[in-house]
Amino acid sequence: MDALEGLTVLDLTTHIAGPYTTKLMADLGARVIKVEPPGGDISRTLGPWLADEPGTERSGTYQFLNTNKESVVLDLDTADGEAALKRLIPMADMVVESFAPNDSERLGLTYDAVKATKDIPVVSITNFGRTGPYRDYRVSETTLYAMGGEMFSHGNAGRPPLKIGGTAAMLQGGAMGAIAALGAVHAYELHGIGQQVDISLFDVQICSIDRRSSAILAYRWTGRNNVRPEGGASGAAGGVYPCADGYVEVTAASGNYWKRFAAMIGDPALQDPKWNNPAFTMSGEAKEEADGIAYPWMLSRTKLEVWEEARKYSALIAPLFTGEDIYNDPVLRERGLWTEVEHALLGSFPMLGRPYILDKTPWRIRSAAPMLGEHTAAVLAEAGLSASDVDALSREGAAR
Repeated sequence: MDALEGLTVLDLTTHIAGPYTTKLMADLGARVIKVEPPGGDISRTLGPWLADEPGTERSGTYQFLNTNKESVVLDLDTADGEAALKRLIPMADMVVESFAPNDSERLGLTYDAVKATKDIPVVSITNFGRTGPYRDYRVSETTLYAMGGEMFSHGNAGRPPLKIGGTAAMLQGGAMGAIAALGAVHAYELHGIGQQVDISLFDVQICSIDRRSSAILAYRWTGRNNVRPEGGASGAAGGVYPCADGYVEVTAASGNYWKRFAAMIGDPALQDPKWNNPAFTMSGEAKEEADGIAYPWMLSRTKLEVWEEARKYSALIAPLFTGEDIYNDPVLRERGLWTEVEHALLGSFPMLGRPYILDKTPWRIRSAAPMLGEHTAAVLAEAGLSASDVDALSREGAAR
């Protein structure tokens, strides 16, 4: 048995945040019916590509975000496509959508509109929330991080602020959406309560624990904003160091962290009493001298050899793993971090496995991400449309 077995989610989301919300539910056993436009979810156009060959089904982003789902293609810009969508609502226990607020209102996908058919939770994932003067603004990963994050304090003083790489803000929004959705499911199943769940990606960023909420609280308590440092890592040692086959991250600015680091390096020069003087260890001169000793030591060892030495001395050091390192790590494989997925078109390929372990209702991939429109006919038939009705929708371009 799966944890969310018996729960049916109507997934009207695209891109990253919304599909990640519904992926987390699908991987726990929920049936997720994904409604895509005729051209498919935009995530199908995002790399990386299997064997570096672009294609509708070959996007690694799409494949990761849509495991265990069913794909139904409807053109919601047509009256027939919109009517077909309404036929799916009675099948669902929850609707998750990521339309702009004005579009969800036009399509009748607000909680009040859905309630007229079935009183179920409606989870809306939007850029700035369903209400307020920002509600219809567009957003990107960069603007989310800039407006709702700690970008102003990233980087060095006197230079432009920096953004962390990737799509962390979107994925954080999707994870928070799943938490809220599970809360709504609990209220629905235990108390019979349907409700609108309003997830603002901007609000999620403000409340993120990755420095954002702490920075906001710090300002409210002290009246001071965080500032960017004048240079890189402060202290005698710290930051990213090159080694024979890559890099390691070091935390050894002062105190016990520094003492363990110095003991690991083993150079007598690092045992001089001057290293016990905080005024010296926090100076640029100290870092220059320490790096001059540490760099040759690091460069003569691989990152795993450095890491092994660090553990002997309880030094706070970790390797900077690449995707290849993580994929080949035997400990992570033993823990089930990777699993093989069988796809009807693409064959077998590796997929990131379980993010957690439930010993009685385990996380599992039951099926690869669906091909575009793979389940349209079957799902519409289940919703009560005849084969001739489905054929007519296909001929008119309202379904595929």
